[in-house]
Amino acid sequence: MDFGFYFENQLKIHPSMQYQDVVKLCYQSAFGAEHILSDIERAREYLYAEFDSVSSTKEPLFEQISPEIVRVNLGAWKREEREISPLFDAFKNSAFISENSTDVFLIYLDVAKKTMNELLPNFNEEQWLAFINNYKSNGIKPVHHSDQYRQNERPSYRIVKITELEKIL
Repeated sequence: MDFGFYFENQLKIHPSMQYQDVVKLCYQSAFGAEHILSDIERAREYLYAEFDSVSSTKEPLFEQISPEIVRVNLGAWKREEREISPLFDAFKNSAFISENSTDVFLIYLDVAKKTMNELLPNFNEEQWLAFINNYKSNGIKPVHHSDQYRQNERPSYRIVKITELEKIL
Protein backbone atom coordinates (compact mmCIF):
# COMPACT_ATOMS: atom_id res chain seq x y z
CA MET A 1 0.00 0.00 0.00
CA ASP A 2 1.13 3.54 -0.62
CA PHE A 3 1.03 6.70 1.46
CA GLY A 4 -2.30 7.77 -0.09
CA PHE A 5 -4.05 4.78 1.49
CA TYR A 6 -2.75 5.65 4.97
CA PHE A 7 -3.42 9.35 4.53
CA GLU A 8 -7.01 8.69 3.44
CA ASN A 9 -7.50 6.58 6.57
CA GLN A 10 -6.13 9.37 8.78
CA LEU A 11 -8.56 11.85 7.21
CA LYS A 12 -11.44 9.52 8.10
CA ILE A 13 -10.46 8.83 11.71
CA HIS A 14 -9.25 12.38 12.47
CA PRO A 15 -11.81 14.70 10.84
CA SER A 16 -10.45 17.81 12.55
CA MET A 17 -7.20 17.70 10.56
CA GLN A 18 -6.12 21.10 9.32
CA TYR A 19 -3.44 21.82 6.71
CA GLN A 20 -0.89 22.10 9.51
CA ASP A 21 -1.81 18.58 10.70
CA VAL A 22 -1.48 17.27 7.16
CA VAL A 23 2.04 18.70 6.98
CA LYS A 24 2.82 17.15 10.37
CA LEU A 25 1.59 13.75 9.21
CA CYS A 26 3.61 13.95 5.98
CA TYR A 27 6.67 15.07 7.93
CA GLN A 28 6.38 12.26 10.48
CA SER A 29 5.80 9.73 7.71
CA ALA A 30 8.96 10.82 5.89
CA PHE A 31 11.32 11.88 8.69
CA GLY A 32 10.09 9.94 11.70
CA ALA A 33 10.78 11.61 15.04
CA GLU A 34 14.51 12.26 14.90
CA HIS A 35 14.00 15.95 15.74
CA ILE A 36 12.55 14.99 19.15
CA LEU A 37 15.46 12.73 19.98
CA SER A 38 18.27 15.28 19.92
CA ASP A 39 18.32 14.92 23.73
CA ILE A 40 17.62 11.26 24.55
CA GLU A 41 17.20 11.69 28.31
CA ARG A 42 14.85 14.62 27.91
CA ALA A 43 12.80 12.65 25.38
CA ARG A 44 12.61 9.72 27.80
CA GLU A 45 11.51 11.94 30.69
CA TYR A 46 8.90 13.62 28.52
CA LEU A 47 7.47 10.27 27.39
CA TYR A 48 7.30 8.91 30.93
CA ALA A 49 5.61 12.09 32.20
CA GLU A 50 3.13 12.10 29.31
CA PHE A 51 2.38 8.40 29.82
CA ASP A 52 1.73 9.01 33.53
CA SER A 53 -0.70 11.80 32.70
CA VAL A 54 -2.65 10.11 29.91
CA SER A 55 -5.81 8.12 30.59
CA SER A 56 -6.57 4.70 29.21
CA THR A 57 -8.43 5.00 25.89
CA LYS A 58 -10.40 2.81 23.51
CA GLU A 59 -8.44 3.96 20.46
CA PRO A 60 -6.39 1.41 18.53
CA LEU A 61 -2.96 0.55 19.87
CA PHE A 62 -1.39 2.06 16.78
CA GLU A 63 -2.32 3.80 13.54
CA GLN A 64 -0.22 3.14 10.49
CA ILE A 65 0.56 6.45 8.78
CA SER A 66 2.86 5.24 6.00
CA PRO A 67 4.23 1.96 4.70
CA GLU A 68 6.99 2.08 7.36
CA ILE A 69 5.67 4.24 10.21
CA VAL A 70 2.98 4.01 12.91
CA ARG A 71 1.72 6.32 15.61
CA VAL A 72 1.54 4.29 18.83
CA ASN A 73 -1.29 5.68 20.97
CA LEU A 74 -0.22 6.07 24.60
CA GLY A 75 -3.76 5.78 26.00
CA ALA A 76 -4.18 2.41 24.28
CA TRP A 77 -0.70 1.35 25.45
CA LYS A 78 -1.83 2.13 28.98
CA ARG A 79 -5.14 0.32 28.49
CA GLU A 80 -3.23 -2.83 27.57
CA GLU A 81 -1.05 -2.36 30.66
CA ARG A 82 2.14 -2.44 28.65
CA GLU A 83 5.52 -1.34 29.96
CA ILE A 84 6.64 2.03 28.67
CA SER A 85 10.37 1.25 28.51
CA PRO A 86 10.16 -1.03 25.42
CA LEU A 87 8.08 1.60 23.65
CA PHE A 88 10.73 4.22 24.34
CA ASP A 89 13.41 1.93 22.95
CA ALA A 90 11.34 1.30 19.80
CA PHE A 91 10.77 5.06 19.48
CA LYS A 92 14.50 5.77 19.90
CA ASN A 93 15.44 3.05 17.38
CA SER A 94 13.02 4.60 14.89
CA ALA A 95 14.64 8.03 14.84
CA PHE A 96 16.36 7.82 11.45
CA ILE A 97 14.16 6.91 8.51
CA SER A 98 16.18 7.44 5.31
CA GLU A 99 18.64 9.71 3.57
CA ASN A 100 16.07 10.83 1.01
CA SER A 101 13.48 11.92 3.57
CA THR A 102 13.08 15.39 2.05
CA ASP A 103 12.22 13.92 -1.35
CA VAL A 104 9.78 11.49 0.27
CA PHE A 105 8.21 14.34 2.26
CA LEU A 106 7.61 16.39 -0.90
CA ILE A 107 6.06 13.38 -2.62
CA TYR A 108 3.80 12.82 0.41
CA LEU A 109 2.67 16.46 0.27
CA ASP A 110 1.68 15.97 -3.37
CA VAL A 111 -0.17 12.76 -2.55
CA ALA A 112 -1.96 14.54 0.30
CA LYS A 113 -3.05 17.36 -2.01
CA LYS A 114 -4.38 14.90 -4.59
CA THR A 115 -6.21 12.87 -1.93
CA MET A 116 -7.78 15.93 -0.30
CA ASN A 117 -8.85 17.21 -3.71
CA GLU A 118 -10.58 13.88 -4.42
CA LEU A 119 -12.15 13.32 -0.99
CA LEU A 120 -12.88 16.66 0.65
CA PRO A 121 -15.68 18.64 -0.98
CA ASN A 122 -14.51 21.88 0.67
CA PHE A 123 -10.85 21.45 -0.25
CA ASN A 124 -9.42 24.67 -1.64
CA GLU A 125 -6.30 23.99 -3.68
CA GLU A 126 -5.36 27.66 -3.79
CA GLN A 127 -5.41 27.91 0.02
CA TRP A 128 -3.44 24.65 0.31
CA LEU A 129 -0.76 25.90 -2.09
CA ALA A 130 -0.52 29.21 -0.24
CA PHE A 131 -0.15 27.35 3.06
CA ILE A 132 2.51 25.01 1.63
CA ASN A 133 4.44 27.85 -0.02
CA ASN A 134 4.47 29.75 3.26
CA TYR A 135 5.55 26.63 5.14
CA LYS A 136 8.39 25.90 2.69
CA SER A 137 9.57 29.53 2.75
CA ASN A 138 10.53 29.02 6.40
CA GLY A 139 12.41 25.81 5.64
CA ILE A 140 11.25 22.22 5.89
CA LYS A 141 10.96 21.50 9.58
CA PRO A 142 8.55 19.83 12.01
CA VAL A 143 5.33 21.56 13.02
CA HIS A 144 2.95 21.12 15.93
CA HIS A 145 -0.62 19.94 15.63
CA SER A 146 -3.16 22.69 15.05
CA ASP A 147 -5.14 23.95 18.03
CA GLN A 148 -8.31 22.47 16.55
CA TYR A 149 -6.71 19.04 16.19
CA ARG A 150 -5.25 19.11 19.72
CA GLN A 151 -8.59 20.18 21.17
CA ASN A 152 -10.71 17.62 19.30
CA GLU A 153 -8.35 14.68 18.93
CA ARG A 154 -6.23 14.97 22.09
CA PRO A 155 -3.22 13.31 20.43
CA SER A 156 -0.82 11.39 22.63
CA TYR A 157 1.41 9.05 20.68
CA ARG A 158 4.93 8.18 19.61
CA ILE A 159 6.24 7.69 16.10
CA VAL A 160 7.72 4.22 15.61
CA LYS A 161 8.89 2.15 12.65
CA ILE A 162 6.54 -0.77 12.22
CA THR A 163 9.52 -3.14 12.28
CA GLU A 164 10.47 -1.82 15.74
CA LEU A 165 6.91 -2.13 17.00
CA GLU A 166 6.71 -5.73 15.81
CA LYS A 167 9.75 -6.54 17.97
CA ILE A 168 7.96 -5.52 21.18
CA LEU A 169 4.43 -6.74 20.54
